[in-house]
Amino acid sequence: MSWTGTFRDLVWHFFGRFFDKESLSPQGEPAAGLFQTLGMLIPPGAFVCLLMSIFHPLGWDLVTLRFLFICFSMIAIGVVMVFEWDALFPDKRDYLILGSLPLRFFTLFLAKMAALGLFLGIFLGAVNASGILFWPAVERQHEFFSIAGTHMMVTCAAGLFSALAIGALRGILVTVFRGALYRRISVLMQTVVMALLIMFLFLSPMMGSAVGRLCRANSPYLRWFPGFWFAGWYEQIRPSFGAHAPASDSVLRSLGPMAPRAMWIALGLFVLTFLPGYRSHARRVLEAPEPNPRGPGRIRLAIDSVINRLLGDPVECAVFHFIGQTIMRSLKHRLFLATYGGFGAAIVAMTVASGGSSRRVPLMLSFVLVSGLRAAFNFPSDLAANWAFRVSETTPVTAYVRATRKWVMLYAILPLCLLMAGFEAGRSPWNAIAFHFAFLLSSSIVLTEALFLGFQRVPFTCSRFPGKVNMVFLSVLYLFGFIFYSDWMASLEDFLPGWPVFAVLYFLAVGGVLVALARTRSEIVSTEDTLEFEDDGNPEVCILGITE
Repeated sequence: MSWTGTFRDLVWHFFGRFFDKESLSPQGEPAAGLFQTLGMLIPPGAFVCLLMSIFHPLGWDLVTLRFLFICFSMIAIGVVMVFEWDALFPDKRDYLILGSLPLRFFTLFLAKMAALGLFLGIFLGAVNASGILFWPAVERQHEFFSIAGTHMMVTCAAGLFSALAIGALRGILVTVFRGALYRRISVLMQTVVMALLIMFLFLSPMMGSAVGRLCRANSPYLRWFPGFWFAGWYEQIRPSFGAHAPASDSVLRSLGPMAPRAMWIALGLFVLTFLPGYRSHARRVLEAPEPNPRGPGRIRLAIDSVINRLLGDPVECAVFHFIGQTIMRSLKHRLFLATYGGFGAAIVAMTVASGGSSRRVPLMLSFVLVSGLRAAFNFPSDLAANWAFRVSETTPVTAYVRATRKWVMLYAILPLCLLMAGFEAGRSPWNAIAFHFAFLLSSSIVLTEALFLGFQRVPFTCSRFPGKVNMVFLSVLYLFGFIFYSDWMASLEDFLPGWPVFAVLYFLAVGGVLVALARTRSEIVSTEDTLEFEDDGNPEVCILGITE
C-alpha cells in the first residue's frame, strides 16, 4: 500500500474514533448520534435569521445579533471539543495496535491532526452554514457574497478559536502534569470548562444586549471575554452604523485587532504543546501505573473511616462509595452535572445583575444541585454491570435508599451551605450566619427528601426508557418548584429573623414535614420491598406482537 493510501486509512480511522464514544451515542450507534447532533445544530441559525429579517435590526441591535451568532459558534464548538477531550490524543488501544505497525510517529500525528481538522470542519459548517446562507436577509443589502463571506469568516474564526484554545489547554495539561495528578486536574478542567460554556450560553443574550452600554462606558469587561473581540472585528470589517457612527462604536472597533491576535496565540500554544504532549502521552499511556505501596493517603483513609462510622451499615457504605466513584469516572454523568452547574451559575449571574435579592442565590443553587443529581442518578452508567447489585440485593432495601440521600446531603448540600456561610463571614454577625446556615440546610434537606421520595433504586444501575417522561409536564413542575423554592423561601428567610417565635415554628414545621416524608417512604418501601433495575417502559408505546 502506498504512503498516501496508508495516511488516508489512518485519517479515517482516527476520524471514526471521534464518534466511538458512549457520551455521544448512548445506544452504541455513532452514526445516529452524529446525525442527531448535526440536526440540532443546523436549524437555529436559519430560524433566527428569518425571524430577525422581519424587524431589520440596525445599529446596536445589529451588533447584538452578530454577537449572539459569534457566541453560538464559540460555545457549540467548545462543547464538542469538551466531549472529545479524551479523544484528542490516541488512547491505549490505538497505541498498542498502531504502535506495532511500521508507521512513523510523525505520520500518526499528522493523521490525527487531519482527522481533527475534518471533524472540526464538519461541525463548524453545521453550526454556521444556515446562518451564513440566510444572514444577508437580515442586513437587507444587495452585496450577498460580501455580507455572507464576512459573516462566515468571523463566526467560523470564533468557533475555531474556541477549539484551538481548548485543545491548547489540553496540551498544556498533558505537558505539565504527570500521573494521578494529571488525571485529577484533567477531569476537573474538563468539567469546569463545560460548566463555563453552558453558563455563557445562557448569559450571551444578556451580554449581547449590554454591548452598547459597555462600549459607552468603555468597560474593562469588554477585554475579558473573547466574544466581544470578535464582535469588534466584525464591526471593524463591516460597520453597523455607517457614516453617523457614535463615539462608542470606536470602542468596539478598537477590540477588533484582539481577535486575530488571540487566534494566533491559541494556534501557537496548540502547536507548541500538542506535539510534545502527543509524544509524552504516547509514552505514559503504555506504561502501567505504579501501585502505591502505602495504599491510599492518610487523609483519604481518615475521611473514609469517618464516613463508614457515620453510615454504620455495610450496604450503605457500599452504595455511598459507589455513587462517588461513578461520578468521578463516568464522562457523561460529569458533563451532565456540569451542564446543570453552568445553568445554575447563569441563573445566579442574571439574578445578581438584575438587582434581585441575594437571599435567592443559595436557594437557587440548592435547587439546581439537588434536582441535577436526581436527574443524573436516573441515567445508567454501565447497565450490564448492575448484576453486582442484583445478586447481592438484601432486604429491606431501606439501606440502599438511605445511602443515596445521605450522599446528596454530605457531598452536595453540606458543602454548599458551608460555602455560602463562608461568603457571609466578615459581612454579617455570627448569629445571622448561623440562622441562614440552618435555614438553607433545613430547606435543602426537605427538598432532597421530597425529590427522592419515590427513588427506589441504586443510582446509575436502572435502565431508562427515553420516551417515558412527559417533558412538558416535568418542565412546568420544575419551573413551579424553582420559583416557589427560590422566591417564596427567600422571602420567608428575610421575614423570620425579625420574629423569633415564627422562626421556631418554622423549624418545628420542618421537623414535622421530615417525619411525614419518612412515614410515606416507609410505606412505599413496605409495599415494594425490591430495588428497581428496569424501567417499566412507556405505556403509550404499542407492541404489535409480530413474530417470525
